[in-house]
Amino acid sequence: MRKKDAASREVVVLKIGGSVAAEMDAAVSAVVALSDAGRPLVVVHGGGPLIGEWSERFGLATRFVRGLRVTDEPTRDVALAVLAGLANKTLVAALVARGVPAVGLSGVDGGMLRAEREDAALGLVGRVTMVDSSLLEDLVVGGRVAVVAPAAIGPQGEILNVNGDSAAGAIAASLAARLLAFVTDVPGVRARDGRVVPTLDRDRAKALVDDGTIEGGMLPKVEACLVAAAAGSDAAIVSLREADAVERVLGGDRVGTVFPAEAL
Repeated sequence: MRKKDAASREVVVLKIGGSVAAEMDAAVSAVVALSDAGRPLVVVHGGGPLIGEWSERFGLATRFVRGLRVTDEPTRDVALAVLAGLANKTLVAALVARGVPAVGLSGVDGGMLRAEREDAALGLVGRVTMVDSSLLEDLVVGGRVAVVAPAAIGPQGEILNVNGDSAAGAIAASLAARLLAFVTDVPGVRARDGRVVPTLDRDRAKALVDDGTIEGGMLPKVEACLVAAAAGSDAAIVSLREADAVERVLGGDRVGTVFPAEAL
C-alpha cells in the first residue's frame, strides 16, 4: 500500500443502503452535507430490497442463510446488474444533480476487492480478504466522491457478491479512514432494555453478540465497525434521521453508537 496523504487519512467512509433504500433523499442529503463541508468521502451502498424485487421479476427464489443471500449464478447476475448498475448509477446521478462530484464504481473495478468463498452453502458469496484502495485514494485526492457497489473478484477470477457492510469495513481499514459511519434506520445498537449503547469496544460487543442482543442485520455492521477500529479508525452507527449525526461524531460528540479507534 502506498503512503497515504493527508486527504486520504481524513476520509470518511459512509455506508448507506439496504434497509434505508426507501429513504434515498435523506441518504443523498447526508452525503451532500459532508461533501459541501469539504470532507473527503467514499460512499459504499447496498441494495438488498432492490435485488429482491428484480429477482422476483425474473422468477428467482430468494433464500437466506445466517442473514446472507444464497447466490447461484442467475441471482449473482441480477445482484451485479442491480448493485453495480441501477442502484449505483441512480445514486451517482442524484449526487451529481446536487453538485457532488460522484464517480460510480464496484469492488471489481481496479481489482479493488478480492474475496474468497464465504461458504459452499451460500454459492457465489464472498468474504473480502484484500483491498487495493489505490484507485479510491486517487479519487479522494482528486476531490471526487467514490460511490462503491459491493462486489469482489474471487480466487478463480469469478465475480462474487459480498456484504455491503463488510465491504465498507474493509475499505475503511485499508484507507486508514478517519471515520466509518453507518447511516441507518435505527439510532444505534440497542441494549436489552431498548436503550442505545453509546460506545462499544470488542469485549462489550462480543458479550452482546453472545447473549443474542446483537443479531440479524446489525451483526455485519458491528463486525465492520470492529474491523475499522482495529485498523485505527473511529466507527459509528447513527440514525439517518439526524441530519448532522456524522458531523457531530466527527466533532467528538457521542451520537448513536460509537466504536473508538483501538490503539495501534
